[in-house]
Amino acid sequence: MTYFLIGDSITLTLLVLLILIVAYYTYKLRTNNIFRRLGMPGPAPIPFVGELCISGPFEHGLLALKDEQWKNARSIISPTFSTAKLKAMYGLMNEISDMYYKRLLEYADKQEIFDIKALNGQYTLDNIASCLFGIETNSLQNENVTLINHLKKFFNRGFSNIFLFIFFISPRLASYLGKKGYSMFPKDAIDYTTNLVNQILARRRQQDETNQQTDKKEQQPQQQWGTLKKTLNDKEIFSQAVIFLVAGYETTSILMSCFFYVMATEPVIQEKVYEEICQELGDDEVTHEKLNQLPYLDMVISETLRMYPPGIRFDRVASCDYQLGNYHIPKGSIINVSVYPIHHDPNVWPDPEKFIPER
Repeated sequence: MTYFLIGDSITLTLLVLLILIVAYYTYKLRTNNIFRRLGMPGPAPIPFVGELCISGPFEHGLLALKDEQWKNARSIISPTFSTAKLKAMYGLMNEISDMYYKRLLEYADKQEIFDIKALNGQYTLDNIASCLFGIETNSLQNENVTLINHLKKFFNRGFSNIFLFIFFISPRLASYLGKKGYSMFPKDAIDYTTNLVNQILARRRQQDETNQQTDKKEQQPQQQWGTLKKTLNDKEIFSQAVIFLVAGYETTSILMSCFFYVMATEPVIQEKVYEEICQELGDDEVTHEKLNQLPYLDMVISETLRMYPPGIRFDRVASCDYQLGNYHIPKGSIINVSVYPIHHDPNVWPDPEKFIPER
């Protein structure tokens, strides 16, 4: 009997101690937060929210690089999405779109209920793999289920994840642990994706070496120096590849799924989109020039992104002290841009919950 009384006493003591710590933390946060110190008006901050610590396979990507490293990487990566490069991808995307179309017809013929986001995820993955990595994943043919399941794990995170819990309780501790190799992302998903991307990069390097011209005499010294200055190291190349794969997979499939939701709930808008596509495209192959002839479709996609942004916030760090009107922004401050509230601000968008493509 004494044992149970001691056990209950210890449990009660720990519970009271936890409540006191949380209460003290909340009090200090609300009375000594950075906004109050800078004299900025605004709502009281919510406890247990901090800066996202990027580690593991993402730490050398554009999301984590800073200053000159970021500028150098960005200048190298940007040409990947030039108009000329995108035009060259249309043939690959059309092939995958044909398979996507067949899958939709199968469901329609069977009048079968299906998960549109899962199908969009398969379509997106096949396009990324083909256009950016030059490989076929055949996800639309129900292959590579393992890869899809691992990619989903990067976004399906709950409080059963101990690291995520630590991140909300103590961002500084989470940042320290991140530098030591711990991550909020599941280890099996990281390991699987890491191995896959490394295999793809190794294969591409081997192909490049085979196709490369061996006559170096024609190369100008200035060109060689410029190339050396603007070259990504292996870790940076790997991180960009992982970001392309993971971030592109989820954001695009979310946009497509929300677009189809709008088509289902807004039949008048759906009919206008359909009529424009029939009039401008007909049975012709989709090309870059043809897409530019679909202004109403572009409006609908833009309004979909406004109402249902795949990314609801993003952060920037002040690289120097800055005077913003009457407010002083200290160097190193994290500036959070809350995308979703801006997109639904009635002062900017009248009737923000109403879908109006023409705006």
